Amino acid sequence: MATSSPKERLKVYCETSFWSWLVSSPSSNPDHAVKQAWTRKWWEQEKPKCVVYVSEHVITEASRGDTEQSGLRLNALKGAEELDGSTEDVVNLAQALLAAHAVPENEVTDAYHIATAAIHEMDVLLTWNCRHMANRFTLPKTVAVVTKAGYRCPAIVTPENYLKEDLDE
Repeated sequence: MATSSPKERLKVYCETSFWSWLVSSPSSNPDHAVKQAWTRKWWEQEKPKCVVYVSEHVITEASRGDTEQSGLRLNALKGAEELDGSTEDVVNLAQALLAAHAVPENEVTDAYHIATAAIHEMDVLLTWNCRHMANRFTLPKTVAVVTKAGYRCPAIVTPENYLKEDLDE
């Protein structure tokens, strides 16, 4: 990732899966351990160069589930800036993403994550959701819907891809 001056810090929206992998207990599952390692590496290396954002959708999702893990997630995201994920523009774009099947109709919150990041002009949406967010097959449709609505789609990537690719290209 190319470095930028402090005035040009990237705006990064961290979706809920990011926070889950960041604070989860060390896993003996190799696939899980890799996601944890990439997430923690991004947090240590890149977070100081970025402004991290969340929305009420991240906070709501992060507060669900195991009490100990939800507490860790909520504590970790305390320093993030909170974006309004319920504006009329966000709602309209989320509905457009769902209507175009860029995001499955049963994954409404994921449409709101993408819409919030786009409406608030984030540079990056960081996620481990590779089913329909950071997915090379669904991403073109997402970008098309966001662009057609008059916004710029943020780079939607995993922490691993963020660290491996230059997002400024």
